[in-house]
Amino acid sequence: MTFTGWRDRLLIVAPFMGVAMLVMLSPSDDGPTVCPFALCTGMACPGCGMTRAASHLIRGNVDLAIGYHPLIPMIALQAAAAWVWFMLRRVGKVKQMSSRTLNYILIGTAISLVGVWVLRMALGSLPPV
Repeated sequence: MTFTGWRDRLLIVAPFMGVAMLVMLSPSDDGPTVCPFALCTGMACPGCGMTRAASHLIRGNVDLAIGYHPLIPMIALQAAAAWVWFMLRRVGKVKQMSSRTLNYILIGTAISLVGVWVLRMALGSLPPV
């Protein structure tokens, strides 16, 4: 299978566009909050700080990235692996992942996010909203 349609091309370049956006626009603590959970509750959600963490991770500031969200290395690795898997799936190099395996990954990630959120709440280290 070749990548000829506009959707195929978009799927190929989307991650690179996302990385470019994070490199060009440096999220800061004094910017507007766009998280609906944070806007409604006044406290950070389990994923709050992830964009700032990703921006610092891309720039090589691993300590700052982990300070904003400790799970950013795992999430970045999962995102990269998912994109590679999707591309390989599109060209027929790998089989479709089983629903059971995908569910384990997603549920494990959700449990990790909520667990870190609860721990950070208890330690008072949630990012500012």
